Amino acid sequence: MLTNPEPERNIEELDDDEIYAAIRYLDSDSTSASTQSDDPATTKENDDNGVVICVCLYIAVLGSLMAFWLYLT
Repeated sequence: MLTNPEPERNIEELDDDEIYAAIRYLDSDSTSASTQSDDPATTKENDDNGVVICVCLYIAVLGSLMAFWLYLT
């Protein structure tokens, strides 16, 4: 069972270093901004966005060609 060793301590009494240490402790699995760009999940997400953009552009070009073809006939 988790217990709070200092239950009467106010947040106003903490200095910046203690707050940053607590944040780093609670968010220990986070990575820095420079390593996030190398993250495979982020790269996969960027690839998915590129595929969606390409498909949308392809549909737009085909729609334009169909409209042009209907205009000529």
